[in-house]
Amino acid sequence: MLNRDYVNELIHNDDAFTFLRYDRSSPAFWELKKKEVLAMIRQLGCPTLFSTLSAAETKWADLIVILTQVLENKVITVEEAANMSYEKKCDLIKQDPVTCVRYFERRLNVYGKYYRLLVVHFDTMN
Repeated sequence: MLNRDYVNELIHNDDAFTFLRYDRSSPAFWELKKKEVLAMIRQLGCPTLFSTLSAAETKWADLIVILTQVLENKVITVEEAANMSYEKKCDLIKQDPVTCVRYFERRLNVYGKYYRLLVVHFDTMN
């Protein structure tokens, strides 16, 4: 059973706090993880954030809507574009590579904006 002296000793020695170090919702768990990350940074150096990007024109329903509107003068919904056959999407993409490149550039610029915000956020943490 827990007696008052034992509980007071746990609190005094901070053992009550470390008891929960394996419970993900406890401050002790996150304190342990913070120490592990700081130890890794001391041993390995600062981490590098990188990303690999590639165009996925056939997966972008918005682009297919634009291509259909430009090439076939038809207005379709995003759902119709998503359900369009792969071959039809490829034909649209082949017919107008300039629009595809401009659309990819626009998506890349939006990604770059969010990436720069992320970098600024991490720079202010120092």
